[in-house]
Amino acid sequence: MDSFKSEDIAAYFMPEGRLSQAINGYAFRLEQVNLAREISEVFINSEFLVSEAGTGVGKTYAYLVPAILWAKRMGKKVLISTRTKALQQQLVEKDIPEIIKVIGIECRYVEVKGRENYLCWNKYQAVISGKIGLDASELSFVEKILVWTQKTRSGDRKELGLPGDIMQHWPLVAAERRTCLRDNCPYSNRCFRIKMLRSLEKADLIVANHALLLADTLVEHSILPEYHHLIIDEAHAFDREAFDKLSLRLSYYEINDLLRFLASKEKKREKGYLQHLRSKYAHLAMLLTEAASALERFAYENQGLFNILGSFPGSGKENENAKVLKPADLRTPWFEDVMDRYFAWQENINLLLLVLRNLSKEIEDDNDRGQLDNIIQALQETSDTGCFVFEEELEKRGRIMWLELKQGIAVAVASSLVNIGLSLQERIYDRLNSLVMLSATLAVEEDFSYFIERSGLLPYKKEDRLRTLLEHSPFDYEKQARLYTVDNMPDPLHPAYNKILTERLQDIIAATGGATMALFTSRKQLQETAAKIRPFCEQAGIRLLAQYEDGEFAFLMEEFMSSSKAVLMGLETFWEGIDLKGDLLRCVVIAKLPFRSPGDPYVCAGELYCQMNKKNSFQHFMLPDAAVRFKQGTGRLIRSEKDQGAVVVLDSRLDRKSYGTVFKNSIPIKQQETISGELLTSSLQQFLNMT
Repeated sequence: MDSFKSEDIAAYFMPEGRLSQAINGYAFRLEQVNLAREISEVFINSEFLVSEAGTGVGKTYAYLVPAILWAKRMGKKVLISTRTKALQQQLVEKDIPEIIKVIGIECRYVEVKGRENYLCWNKYQAVISGKIGLDASELSFVEKILVWTQKTRSGDRKELGLPGDIMQHWPLVAAERRTCLRDNCPYSNRCFRIKMLRSLEKADLIVANHALLLADTLVEHSILPEYHHLIIDEAHAFDREAFDKLSLRLSYYEINDLLRFLASKEKKREKGYLQHLRSKYAHLAMLLTEAASALERFAYENQGLFNILGSFPGSGKENENAKVLKPADLRTPWFEDVMDRYFAWQENINLLLLVLRNLSKEIEDDNDRGQLDNIIQALQETSDTGCFVFEEELEKRGRIMWLELKQGIAVAVASSLVNIGLSLQERIYDRLNSLVMLSATLAVEEDFSYFIERSGLLPYKKEDRLRTLLEHSPFDYEKQARLYTVDNMPDPLHPAYNKILTERLQDIIAATGGATMALFTSRKQLQETAAKIRPFCEQAGIRLLAQYEDGEFAFLMEEFMSSSKAVLMGLETFWEGIDLKGDLLRCVVIAKLPFRSPGDPYVCAGELYCQMNKKNSFQHFMLPDAAVRFKQGTGRLIRSEKDQGAVVVLDSRLDRKSYGTVFKNSIPIKQQETISGELLTSSLQQFLNMT
């Protein structure tokens, strides 16, 4: 492989290299060179790499340069997958074009997204031709996209840049699996999604997100073209995402959506696809009446199944989000009733399918038949999923089953492998020549064992095919950051904890004057704390932005960045992916150590996996999982060489418990101080140069 050598790749990053010559502000970093060289070796030797690259290493350029050169020089397609759409967009719009320009090479790259991001010509034409009734706000949305629809070459909704209250109507014209006519569509030659999929075949570099990467494995790799070289960025939670996406799931709402598409009532008027067929095919009235009757019976059984699922022993707790079913639950009278209702449910969905298939055979119009066949396919998949969850996979060793709850009501039933790594091996890893998994937060106490095991990479380690690389952040954390632990906080389970938490948070806000983000693990605790400190913030002229109360993620971030004095309070989405440089963020407050709820199905699966392998679940799962999340949270603080700030932990377990050292040893902040709440304000002000 003389045309691709790791030393040649490393040369791009040297002080006199191409990146230094072409990119303003580029700084040579040995950590970046080491990472780029290692990734190159992985490509050359058909190996796997797990690497932690601390903030500021420049991991994006470190993988883009070898990926682009490998794709072009060796003629091998490279797939890059990110967790967030924000990074996916940054890669396509900024980083990849910049590196291609620096290298001076032609490279075809394509961003791939789910079909719901693209305009559907068939739906759009139905809307503008008046076939679909619109209210005033929907009509306003259509008027605003008229010019764009005639000019766009991609059909991608991101081009619109319209506010959220207008874009809520995007589903009116969005491509979706249920309504897609495929080859029978009269606009198939103009289909934006088909154009995107065709462009993937010719691409050297494909940029996807984790959700789509995993979804592709569920449809026999029919979305993405064949690839053998994969880079997974933001890989720290890949196993959690895989657990969610690869689970078998039967959703009450999704089933109801299918049924409403077929038939619904609005102001005593019959609506839905069956009504459309009735108006067009009068000679099929008997079949359509039979279909409507079968649909009504199945809708009744569907409601009955989920009603009884929600009446499990001990049900009725509105704050409960999930109920994991243990083997003992499957032997109760309640579950016997569940199975009776399930078999009635299965019988009626199959009767509905039989009638709809008979109806489909009688429909002559390709479009009408295509729409109905899509619904039939979706209902068949629903039936198959029910069979897997309630019959084939019910009591298999190595699987768990759970109910998803909303305000105490069962809205879904799901099943998953306990060890999701087995699925990843079969669906993704075994198909690859090379794999690179990167993040700023993978190691626990500089050890990758937890991530390797959870991600299903142990077999490749045993084969000596797996490399690991830890490159620390080049930032001067000794000078730039300090970690405070408040030692006289009550235990988080103590009745007085919330009161003291509020008082300490007010002290911190008074000391910082804003530029503070407080991270919570409980929505209820966040809401209670926000309610208590809001009057204090208003009096001090500080803008309080609490998640769910003052807006959603994007709005809160925009408001926080535009406010000179603001405090942001958030849950899990704010623990990672936030990049606020300079004086925008000077203090991160962590209310509680981020241990997951023991009732979370992901946690139950982790604990069961440990039991099956005779391991202590706290030591081998709960603790390292929380340590990685803690590392993510503290990592929001220092984002550049010029940043300075403090992390304040209002959970004394960090000092009192022996496991606290795992958290402390896993973060790059080495200037750590245990302090009383009374002395915190003055010390914080002094460190932040505010005295």
